[in-house]
Amino acid sequence: MRMTDLEVHHDGYPTYRRKTRFDWSKTPLHWVPDDPFSTHTMNVLHLVLPAGERWFIQVVTEAEPLVDDPELKAAIKPFIQQEAWHAWAHQMVLQHLAEQRLDTKPYTDSLQNWLSKIGAARPEWVPFLRRWWLYGRLAVAAALEPFNAVLGQWVIENRGLESAGADETMLDLLRWHGAEEIEHRSLVFDIYQHVCGNYILRALVMLMTAPVFSLWLIRGVRFLMAQDATVSAKPRWRDWLRASRQNRVPGPRLVLVSVASRFVRPSYHPSTDCSTQLAMDYLEKSPAARAARERAEALMAQTKEPPAL
Repeated sequence: MRMTDLEVHHDGYPTYRRKTRFDWSKTPLHWVPDDPFSTHTMNVLHLVLPAGERWFIQVVTEAEPLVDDPELKAAIKPFIQQEAWHAWAHQMVLQHLAEQRLDTKPYTDSLQNWLSKIGAARPEWVPFLRRWWLYGRLAVAAALEPFNAVLGQWVIENRGLESAGADETMLDLLRWHGAEEIEHRSLVFDIYQHVCGNYILRALVMLMTAPVFSLWLIRGVRFLMAQDATVSAKPRWRDWLRASRQNRVPGPRLVLVSVASRFVRPSYHPSTDCSTQLAMDYLEKSPAARAARERAEALMAQTKEPPAL
């Protein structure tokens, strides 16, 4: 089954899960050669995404019974499958880092504990509070998904990391994940609009979410640099500006300003961000996605059943 044969039933909604696999045996600790700062700035994604993706799944699963639009409801299952596979893929990178004596557990445990505090509503809460607690968490997820999509487009279009000789397997992981984030970028926002749609809540949540998200990223860079026994220097703001000018990491404006400023507009919709075609084109040529597609086709030929992509 080829991606070009699949018709996206709604721009910004997922099609299916791609069971990509990556071999990390040849990926060095500093996979951007001679650039620990850029390496660990991008590695922060591996720290935040496993817990974050599972949190998204929890929120969308809770909201699903409130969704009565058939097209929207049909897109929830592939969204959950994609997010679960993203979490697994990045978790494998954390295992690889652990094998290289870079322990990420203190950070990931701290993030998981923090996310658990904004988890499901308590059973003793009255229905009104439980419903609005869900609305608030949906708004958070809807605010974060555009960040993921914009970062995905950045890493697909970026050539600075390639010019620096970055590890091809790591680039493929980041670009495959980024492409799927672009593919399903509208779903959580549309679920929020469908079950709640309160603009004031959406705008306020973004104004709180953007700085909190940024602080977790900054904290992650500091953590990884401190844990890396081969590095003695502490990360500095000038390092971020230098690496962004070299197109090795996203710049401060992209991370801190651009997405949030668009999201708070009343007319905003994620479909106006990024390019679905760009994502589909990359997924067509991605080594990992292509290998997953070939495995699925081989399984289908053996079993005469549709593949579980």
